[in-house]
Amino acid sequence: MRSSVFIAIASALIATVAAHDGPHDPPAGGAPSVCLTTPTDASCASYDIPKDTLATAIGDICKVSSFLPGCSLNAACSADSALPATYCAPLTILATLCTSADDASLTSAVCSKTYDVYCGASSLIPGCKANPAFPGLPSGKLVTGAVYSICQEMSSMKDCSICPAPDATGYSKCDEVKAWKGLCLDMPDMSQCPSYNTMCSNTKFDAFCSSTYVSPNGGSSTSGAQPTPTDHSDHGAPGNAAGSLAAGSLAVVAAALAGISALVL
Repeated sequence: MRSSVFIAIASALIATVAAHDGPHDPPAGGAPSVCLTTPTDASCASYDIPKDTLATAIGDICKVSSFLPGCSLNAACSADSALPATYCAPLTILATLCTSADDASLTSAVCSKTYDVYCGASSLIPGCKANPAFPGLPSGKLVTGAVYSICQEMSSMKDCSICPAPDATGYSKCDEVKAWKGLCLDMPDMSQCPSYNTMCSNTKFDAFCSSTYVSPNGGSSTSGAQPTPTDHSDHGAPGNAAGSLAAGSLAVVAAALAGISALVL
C-alpha cells in the first residue's frame, strides 16, 4: 500500500516537472513565431527575432553578393568583437542590406521574405526601430560609382588595384568599401568623397574610417565574403538557462521524493 502511494506521488511530481521543462517551453524571445509573419500582432511588442533567422538571411545575401557594403559590415563585425555593438547588431546589418533601394535587384529576393516582413512600417517588433541601418553607408551601386570615377581620374592611386571596372550589373566584384575607404583617406578632398567624410564624421567605426585599423583576422579593412554575423549584444545563452532550470527542477523532485520515501516507506 505504502509503495503504491509513493509511486503515485512520484509520478505526479515528475509529470509536473515535465509540463514546465519539457518541449512545451515558448520559443526564445517570449512570443510565438506569428511575429515572423504578422509582426503587427500585439504579442510582438516584446518579441526578439531569433539570431539564427537573421544570420541565415544575411548569409543568403552575402554568399552571392559579398561585395555589397552591408556584407563588408557583416564581415568586419564577425572578425572583430571589439567593434561597436551599435553597428554590429545582426538586425542592423540586415537593415543595411535591405533598405538600400539601389541594391534591391540583388537583395530583394531575400529581403522581401525577411526584413521587409518583420520590419514593415506597422511592425511592433521593437528591434526594428532600435537597430536601424548603418548611418550614412551608401549603396553598393554608389560606392562602385565613386571608386570607378576616382580611378578613372587617378588610376595610379594604390587602392585602385583593389577593384576592376564595373561589370554589366553595374558593380565591381571586389571589396568596394575597402577601396572607397583607402582612396578617400588618401585624398579626402576629392569630389567623390563627401559621403565618406560625412559617414565617418558621424560614426565611430574604425573598420571603415580609421587609417590605422587592422582587423584581428589579419586584414586591414573588410571582406564581404564572410556570411555569419557576430552578435555583440549577447548577454547569455537561453539554452543554458533552460538547462539550468531543468536541472534545478529535477533536484527539487529528488529532494521531495527522498522526503516522501522517509515518510511512506
